[in-house]
Amino acid sequence: MGEAPKLTVKNEALRQSRIEQGRSENPIKIGVASNVNISLDSDFLKVGPARVVIFTTSQTSINQIEKLRALAVEVYVEDTPQVNLTNMMHTLKKIGVDSLMVEGGGTINFELIRLGLVDELMMYVAPMIFGGAHAPTLADGIGLTREQALPLQLTHVETWEDGGVIFRYKFL
Repeated sequence: MGEAPKLTVKNEALRQSRIEQGRSENPIKIGVASNVNISLDSDFLKVGPARVVIFTTSQTSINQIEKLRALAVEVYVEDTPQVNLTNMMHTLKKIGVDSLMVEGGGTINFELIRLGLVDELMMYVAPMIFGGAHAPTLADGIGLTREQALPLQLTHVETWEDGGVIFRYKFL
């Protein structure tokens, strides 16, 4: 949520298709943060009609939670230092979320993978090189040794016009 992504369907035909299927034009937006300090005018909250759900902890001020709820944001608060991602997934299932695409940073990606909460991995490889010690990575956190590495099976490859490639893997 820190980058305030819009998380909307940009393609008009796809939006129309979702509506014809009886779905909302944009998917549900789900945010996860131990301390939510998102601007109430952020694109994440304001752009595109969509249901918004945020999972947080008691580190988020009561005032901020009340302001979010006043904007019709569904806020789930845990009295723990970090959001329990397993509980979050159970809650999402209860409220009707059957599949979830995570556009997160390395920390949440790694935790979801470590907890066995990911069944598919999609990666976009851009036709450029950048990096360094502070560059974003797929998975941060405590990491895995080679012996702990999780096996993947390649299920799909898609080449984009810009030269980028999407790889899709399933976890074995």
